[in-house]
Amino acid sequence: MRSTADSTVIVRPQELRLKRRSNSGAWQIHYKIGSSKKWIRVTSKTSDLSAAKQIAEDLFHEARVLDKRGLSIISKKFKAVAQVVSERFKEQVKAKTGKKSYADYYRAINTYLIPFFGSHNIDNITPALIAEFHQWRTEQVGYELKASTQNNHNSALNAVFDYAIEKGWMTNSQRPSLKNTGEATSARGTFSTDELIELQKFIQQWTKDGRKGKTQYLRELLGLYATFIACTGVRPGTETKELKWKHIEFIQKTNMRVIHITVPEGKRGSRELIARNELWPLLDKLRELQPEYKDLTLEQLIAKKEDKHIFRMRDGTKPYNLVNAFGDCLRAIGMDKGDKDGRPRSLYSLRHYYATQRVLEGMSFGLLAKQMGTSILMIERHYSHLKPLMVAEQLAGDIPDDKTEQADEIRRFMNPGPVRSDVMNLVGATTGVYLPLEQANPSATDELKGELKKAVAKAK
Repeated sequence: MRSTADSTVIVRPQELRLKRRSNSGAWQIHYKIGSSKKWIRVTSKTSDLSAAKQIAEDLFHEARVLDKRGLSIISKKFKAVAQVVSERFKEQVKAKTGKKSYADYYRAINTYLIPFFGSHNIDNITPALIAEFHQWRTEQVGYELKASTQNNHNSALNAVFDYAIEKGWMTNSQRPSLKNTGEATSARGTFSTDELIELQKFIQQWTKDGRKGKTQYLRELLGLYATFIACTGVRPGTETKELKWKHIEFIQKTNMRVIHITVPEGKRGSRELIARNELWPLLDKLRELQPEYKDLTLEQLIAKKEDKHIFRMRDGTKPYNLVNAFGDCLRAIGMDKGDKDGRPRSLYSLRHYYATQRVLEGMSFGLLAKQMGTSILMIERHYSHLKPLMVAEQLAGDIPDDKTEQADEIRRFMNPGPVRSDVMNLVGATTGVYLPLEQANPSATDELKGELKKAVAKAK
């Protein structure tokens, strides 16, 4: 065995050597296996040459056995691999070059995968460990995650395995099979407009009855928050936690100004929507909650593009958990048993309410999907059963206008009359402010004016 230099010892030509740097006392093992052209480096952790040679030979033979069995020669901790994959997803989401689901993937990696698998070797994630992960995750969140959420977690985990295989830290044969134990997503419980108005009236009294300070502040904000979701269809939590005043602008169109909202962060990244005009009083109430804006009008505040969160309590702080507060509220009013079909309600039910109302108004599935930041397929899956109601008047036929007794009876049952605006009534119940009919519903105003003119002409 010859020495090519004071710091290098050849153990097996072209396969195994020892090298010691001038600034290190320990010998480093360099080896190649099979047809690989890449040298693998690992420290022997000893300065004794004889001991280093023995360690090198043992490591080399072990690596050859692993290679023949189709297993990875070297490994990495799961955390180190997953962090790289997570950052890649995050960068692509930020640059808008990747799929929108990548945001779900990096959150799953950081929130669930790294905390559980982090200290394990990437090539030693076994089916038994996967089963333990499922149990741990259920204990963490307190319930079994839906199938769609588990699919996202599995996709994120497979992305970590893909990267490890690409780098040679595990082989495809070491990839464990993943499972999905969640139930298919079912329709959430919903509210009727009357129920939401009743809920808002209750919240106002519930706020007064609460302890002064944080409790009252939280309940007061909850009422505004719930109506905001019901009137915009945004995803509670996901799309509201980073919503700031600078994300709202008033845009002048030909016949009116519209409320334009840029949702900065959500399930599918940033998106834009147009809020209902009736939302103006609600935004003004949110402004009033924040003392630093008491001397500004809503228009002045919007023009300032303030970098402050919209949903803050009177003391200027963000609420810790509106989900629990909403659950407490439903229990207090007795709405926690579910809707008329027994389906449980949550803050997400308010988003479901928004979609239902817009479908009943006749909004197309394509436009609604864009407004809500989801797919047309998802809208069709959950709301296609409402299609007959979208054309209910056409299906029901015309209201008879002759003077027969039978026609009078039909008119009495059909009860023709102006349809109220669900948004206007809900915002009014929340804020105590109702927009003038002419501004809230121009077509109803024109109809009313026409009827008044007829009545006046008849009286003459």
